[in-house]
Amino acid sequence: MNNEKNSETWKKLYQNSQKLNKPTSVDNILSDDDVTFLKQELKNIINRFLDKGELHKGIKVYINHELQNGIAEEMAANRPKEEETIEQWCMKLFGDQKFGVVFNSLETFSNEFTERMCQIVAPLLQKVGMPLGGLSFLFFMGNYGFTPFGIHKEAKGEEGFLFHLGPNSKDFYTWDIEKYNQIEHNTQVFHEVDAMLPSSTKYPLKAKSAMFIPHHVYHIAKTDEFSLSVVMDYINPSRDYLEKTIATQIASKELQKNPNVGYLPPVDITTEELDWNSLLNPKTWEQQYKKALSKYITRLKSNAGVLQPSISENKEGVPNPPFQITGKTIFPLLIHTESTEKTCVMARGNEVVVSNNSQLSTIIEKLNTGETISFEELQNHLTPTWELMDVFDFVSQLARVGAITICKE
Repeated sequence: MNNEKNSETWKKLYQNSQKLNKPTSVDNILSDDDVTFLKQELKNIINRFLDKGELHKGIKVYINHELQNGIAEEMAANRPKEEETIEQWCMKLFGDQKFGVVFNSLETFSNEFTERMCQIVAPLLQKVGMPLGGLSFLFFMGNYGFTPFGIHKEAKGEEGFLFHLGPNSKDFYTWDIEKYNQIEHNTQVFHEVDAMLPSSTKYPLKAKSAMFIPHHVYHIAKTDEFSLSVVMDYINPSRDYLEKTIATQIASKELQKNPNVGYLPPVDITTEELDWNSLLNPKTWEQQYKKALSKYITRLKSNAGVLQPSISENKEGVPNPPFQITGKTIFPLLIHTESTEKTCVMARGNEVVVSNNSQLSTIIEKLNTGETISFEELQNHLTPTWELMDVFDFVSQLARVGAITICKE
């Protein structure tokens, strides 16, 4: 799908959802190539999950609507074969049973999957902005009928975008009704689905469609024949949550710098008056908070809004010259300087720390436009301020986190 068509489809979803306030569906937001690519990556993700061995984390399996334990071990013992599709593998595992598999935090298993999803949703972030709680991805697969955990709503601020990969259709039901919208999250789930269906709005989804569900709306899906869906959580955190997150990062950093820093004198217990001057420095706290928040947002921007940094993969070293490197416009390299000697570059949510170099910003600007740069040009710009090994190390660090591609000339 070309970018212009993709942008128009997102514009339609945004308008029909009344600026992300009402449930809505839209057809053909994915291309055939997107579906093929994502299905292959989901299979890779399953294999990497099984490789990791922590089979109790991130996965839920339902058979006949009952949550099952130990199925992940069975999956590991009967891994998908190279020639098998996910559907064929599932049929081998579950036979004619009604099953559902939910798998969380896909971005922690595949940089390639995350990159494709970020390209797909880029027009949304351009239009609506980047949520401060970040983006996260999960998938559902199976033929489980109604969603096993009943008619539910998401946590406050968690807007949901479901991308349906097919191959079969899926029906979505929502209850955008005031009395239900007022119910606090996690206080009530409804299981009498048949009794409530007449008051729902139905959205039939076919492959390549997307469904948007605001956090305040109750919903359930129905998947009678095998299908796959990827869900993106678009998370707007509360001010309280963000403040606690940033405060934790500040405290952690202070302890790393100096374990003995910041200890205060004892408090006088003979008086009710507190010596606020010795206890609190509002100016210092505000400076630290702004600095930490700025870094947090820069990290998110460098990762196209995804909260979890990309995986740092131990790939083979940088090839011998001549070679070229190409940047990724979806993941801009962002400079976050912290000292007079070192420069911190945010690359897909990871910190790449290098020695200062006045020519570094020129190289980064070129990479951020998706330009291809030869090693000779890199060398001409970055040496003699950097040694040749520093240039190789910089390229290697960017490649390991999936922020650039390298190809031989």
